[in-house]
Amino acid sequence: MQIERGSLMLAPRSLAGLPVTGESLDTAKWLQAQEAMSHLIAQTSTDAFVAIDTGNRVIYWNSGAEQLFGWSVEEIVGQSLDLIIPMDKRGGHQSAVRRLSEGHKPRLVGKMTDVIALHRDGREVAIELSLTHWCDQVTGKPAGYASIMRDVSERRRLEAERDAYGRKLEEQLAAIEATSDGVAITDADGCFIYMNPIHAAMFGYDDPQAMVGRHWSVLYAEHEKDRLEREAIPIVFAKGHWRGEAKGFRRDGTLVEQEVALAASPNGGLVCTTRDIGERQRALRERIRAREKLLLAERQEIIGRAVTGLAHDFANLMAVISASVASLSLKSRDGSPELERLKDAAAQATSMVEMILAPTKAARSDQGLDAKSALANVVDLTALSLKPDHLIRLHLPTEDLQLRAERSEFLRVMMNLCSNARDSLPSDAAGRIEITAERFAADTELSAMLVGTIPDGPAALITVSDDGCGIPFEHLERIFKPFHTTKTYGTGIGLSVVSSLVLEAGGCICVESGDCGTIFQIVWPLSQGAMPPDRKAPRERAEGPELRGKKILAIDDNEAVLGLIDSVLNDEGAEVTTCSDPLAALELLDGEAAYLDALIVDYDMPEMNGAKLAASVAARWPQLPIILCTALLESENTFGDAPFAGHVTKSELTTQLQQTLRSALAECEGNT
Repeated sequence: MQIERGSLMLAPRSLAGLPVTGESLDTAKWLQAQEAMSHLIAQTSTDAFVAIDTGNRVIYWNSGAEQLFGWSVEEIVGQSLDLIIPMDKRGGHQSAVRRLSEGHKPRLVGKMTDVIALHRDGREVAIELSLTHWCDQVTGKPAGYASIMRDVSERRRLEAERDAYGRKLEEQLAAIEATSDGVAITDADGCFIYMNPIHAAMFGYDDPQAMVGRHWSVLYAEHEKDRLEREAIPIVFAKGHWRGEAKGFRRDGTLVEQEVALAASPNGGLVCTTRDIGERQRALRERIRAREKLLLAERQEIIGRAVTGLAHDFANLMAVISASVASLSLKSRDGSPELERLKDAAAQATSMVEMILAPTKAARSDQGLDAKSALANVVDLTALSLKPDHLIRLHLPTEDLQLRAERSEFLRVMMNLCSNARDSLPSDAAGRIEITAERFAADTELSAMLVGTIPDGPAALITVSDDGCGIPFEHLERIFKPFHTTKTYGTGIGLSVVSSLVLEAGGCICVESGDCGTIFQIVWPLSQGAMPPDRKAPRERAEGPELRGKKILAIDDNEAVLGLIDSVLNDEGAEVTTCSDPLAALELLDGEAAYLDALIVDYDMPEMNGAKLAASVAARWPQLPIILCTALLESENTFGDAPFAGHVTKSELTTQLQQTLRSALAECEGNT
């Protein structure tokens, strides 16, 4: 055996013992040519070609082996192959070489196997190995071993990544299958290529495969499909995602209220994650009702404990103001806008007092409210409280907008928003408030919806924007919670009331805020009926006797109210005596009751309220009709069995007192 650098001189067993003839010389040349070709192939291959003798010494080492293991030919040839075998594998390798040398049947020869080898720098290298051997021409026993080795570290890494990715996909699929949300994927044509069981069950299908290949639109009505194609899908492919609500239909035709998140998939289709929010919406409505009841109870308790007296006094003052303004309006012939403004402000203030003192009293109307007139009223009232360098502008459409709303409730919503906008304006710089009203269109771009849902029917979009300080992001989702405020003053009740009123009206509120100001968008349902007049129509004149010459005793602890009653009835020719003390009035009645035609009493008075006073008077002078005149008129049952022949609120003194008094006198004369 001859060893040369970079070559292996071996004679095949089939030629052993042949005489050297001309023919054998040709064969020798052929073998030399084959050896040269094999050596050339081995040296140019990227695979490692390694050969060892039966003593485990390296006798051949090509350039591929140099690259794979870091040892040069000069360094490795003649050295033990243990240099590239890990320490814990060397014993097994040497035993295998001995067994083969002794003629035992080889187990790895002719097979591909993966093993771990060592690089010169000590790191382990994963290799794929193919082993063969050659035999001694005389003994027929193995004379050496050769192997082709290839670095499979990268392949193993890729296979590991592939396996890990496969496991991840399996885990994700298992998670999707087990999630409580519906998940579906469509192709670029909008047809389902996957749907999990929850999504299928949400729409009444037992087998998700039943939906594969069908277009997503089969789950929606035509108008909802058009809305999603117009509103949602363009945003998905422009921004990559969209979130909103949709209404689909189950297999049996029942409605499915959904919360939907859409995302663009790599195949050009859609990934839809959806959740049935029907139960959640019902629960939310229940929670809102429960919260409102709690707030009402708390508000009633606070008012009853702290401001009952103050509220009554304020109500009395507002009644006088309202009645006085109404009287001036009747006497004024030029329709003064200042009087109209005072009249609107007084009516609004009176309405607010009523809502504070009687928060559970509700009288909702489905008739229309002229939004343009109401908003103009809001702007006029807000403008009076603005600083000189602040302004408010109103933008109205040419068409009528008749809201399904009570005037006082709508004004309360708008005044709250406008006062908040006013308070956010810079104190030392110019500022503006913009109010815009328009008919709501389905393709209108809205900000983040924080309260309610978009009405199903026709609606108006009312926008209140300002260039003030804005609302901090961390507070934005809590601004409608009771008692939450970002201001250094106030109770935090205003926006909570706004959200309640908008929810009760069936609308929604969207909010966007930043350093450049805040935008509130309110979608309010429009009325389907006729619009009632903004002002109460005067009642028809009641049948009954004239008031001229009638003697009336008026009892009220508020001198201004007494003066107003005196003025109103004097205009009718009645003779009015006033008294501010109910006990003193009883003493007066002892001598004058026979000469009186009627009695007018307040309800909430010191020493004795109006109900007790009326009961005492009726017991002694049953023929004397008693009219209740109070700042806040509750239901008739509020006063129990008090013998009132009629009742009127103080805000309606100028229009209703005379008629109520005539009716009471007529009934009294009829019973005589």
